[in-house]
Amino acid sequence: MTRYPVYGLIAFSVLCMATASIMIRVSDAPSMIIAFYRVVFTALAAGILSGPALVDRTRKMDRKDLYLVTGSGFFLALHFAFWNSSLNYTSVASSVLFTNLQVIFVLFFSIFFLKEKVNQWVLAGIALALGGSACIALGDLGNGKLSGDLLALASGLFVAVYFIIGRQVRMRVDVWTYTSGVSLMAAVVLLAASRLMGLPMTAYQTKDWIIFLLLALGPGIAGHGSLNWALKYVKAPIVAVSILGESVGASILAWIIFQESLAWYQLLGGILILAGIYLAVVHEK
Repeated sequence: MTRYPVYGLIAFSVLCMATASIMIRVSDAPSMIIAFYRVVFTALAAGILSGPALVDRTRKMDRKDLYLVTGSGFFLALHFAFWNSSLNYTSVASSVLFTNLQVIFVLFFSIFFLKEKVNQWVLAGIALALGGSACIALGDLGNGKLSGDLLALASGLFVAVYFIIGRQVRMRVDVWTYTSGVSLMAAVVLLAASRLMGLPMTAYQTKDWIIFLLLALGPGIAGHGSLNWALKYVKAPIVAVSILGESVGASILAWIIFQESLAWYQLLGGILILAGIYLAVVHEK
């Protein structure tokens, strides 16, 4: 498959994912519950898209892949739990940016564990995008939002592991079987955490249930599902650096909806991020 349709789908998935932080902020449900129902509805949607062949494909997965899917779902659950929580303690822009610093972890894991090689142009693009992220993050660190930033950074580490595992499994397992299995495993983890915290599983407003569903269909299926598909054709660092564009979209939406103003360093950082994404994608082989 040529690379341009893959990159076009990655761009679309990033736009979908940029809406996630906005919907989470709008919901009145606890962060853990939002994460739980998001992956539940994502698992159901992916199962429907996979069709009747889902059970047969799952049975044909070897034991190694089943273990990897289980592990991937565990780290996806941690990612959502930490990231959703971070939005309660820091701005949308900072939360998304710190989470998207996962590109550092993905690059490290890809080089040292997957033995993938990236050329100097890709490295330069990643460095430029990270420079833009640092520009925005440093400008926001002095506002007493360290706890939220650290939660978001931890979520970036967890989602990096999720992408690295997905890169391996997607070479052998179709996208919807993988997405359904990973989301189901994440739901099990988040359900256990929600029960331990004593959170109610129902009695939420209609608005919240709509948000749960939209999070699954938009950022879940069209966002993460598309990226899971792309991992079969594109190296994990390229997917990771592309996701940095989510921070730009989320910051703009937060400015429009929540009046979270964009400072000069946020605008400058956004330009650097987009330039870095372009440089890395154009020169990836």
